[in-house]
Amino acid sequence: MDITTSYSIQISSFDAINEAIAKLMMKITTPSLLLIYYSEKYDIDVLQSELEKAYPNTPILGCTTCQGLMTNEGYFSGTGLALWAINDFHGAYGTAIISNFDSPYEMARQATLKAIHNSGRIGELPSLILLHATPGYEEQVIQGIEKELGSTVPIIGGSAADDFIVGKWQIFNHEQRANEGIGIAVFYPSCEVSLSFHSGYASTGLSAIATKVENREVIELDNKPASEVYLQWMGLPFDVNSNIISESSLNPLGRFAGEYFDLPYFKLAHPAHITERKGIEMFAEVKQGERLYFMDGTDERLISRASRVVKATNGTKLNPIGGITIFCAGCMLKIQNRMDDVAIGVNIAMQNKPYVSPFTFGEQGQFISGENAHGNLMISAAVFHEG
Repeated sequence: MDITTSYSIQISSFDAINEAIAKLMMKITTPSLLLIYYSEKYDIDVLQSELEKAYPNTPILGCTTCQGLMTNEGYFSGTGLALWAINDFHGAYGTAIISNFDSPYEMARQATLKAIHNSGRIGELPSLILLHATPGYEEQVIQGIEKELGSTVPIIGGSAADDFIVGKWQIFNHEQRANEGIGIAVFYPSCEVSLSFHSGYASTGLSAIATKVENREVIELDNKPASEVYLQWMGLPFDVNSNIISESSLNPLGRFAGEYFDLPYFKLAHPAHITERKGIEMFAEVKQGERLYFMDGTDERLISRASRVVKATNGTKLNPIGGITIFCAGCMLKIQNRMDDVAIGVNIAMQNKPYVSPFTFGEQGQFISGENAHGNLMISAAVFHEG
């Protein structure tokens, strides 16, 4: 069994994908599964057709990334693409994309069943689900997957991203491409997989109850306009109908997810926009009645946490073969000038084994409690290792 990666930062879609394929062919010629993460600037038709020519019998899943990506060969800012391949003769893998007029919940069910069918392991639970959906309904997607598989199968994933949050994200496989939809890969590897899902932020102790919520908008906190409460916590003025994605990236709102050795851990929701009625639009769902904690992060914690999350899988203690890390785009943009340090830290944690890391608009993972969840400003990691 083997895992490897390749990359290209060529501007031309044709040149980039063929350079990455040529590099990959020198290491693995017939992958059992191929993942591709790429800039919105590339032509999806070219990427899909060239991969089909090179790997006609390999399941593929592709997803756009925000302003760059990371692999074991370093951090690459701007236009670029990366391939991640696993060669596993005794394992099985399948992918599927569903993009139709059904609900996200129903599309997730369909994508899960189709990916399992495509893997040839019908009736067997996979060891891992990799999820790449377009943003906006990730909680419903997880519910749809768990309807078919239960909650014991771990999910790792990241929502498709573009460079400037204008809807240019994409997903594709060998059969389909979509700007709105759900992409799933199922893993039945012949090795062990260890997982970790963390935020790296700490509660400040300030909190309030979400007393009025509509979809992903928190309208009131403690029966007051949500933006006024958040503004008071932040100590910054916000205009109505304003984008606060950058300003809020070190101060998301956390929901209690559990405790580990008496230490609480949280799933995060990233405040995105102040609405006309002084509510806050979030990048994740908040339930009415939930207590929201005002969280705090620092640049240094963001820089070091990716390597900590990889180490927390414990797979690095068991002879890692390779891995996948999902890194929040909002965090990347906050520490963009220090991402080379992040890449070095992850390489050390991975013992210089191959990994790929897209920058996503929402992260999915499984907490130590066993809950699969969607959050923002999070890091999710899967390390494949010999048992």
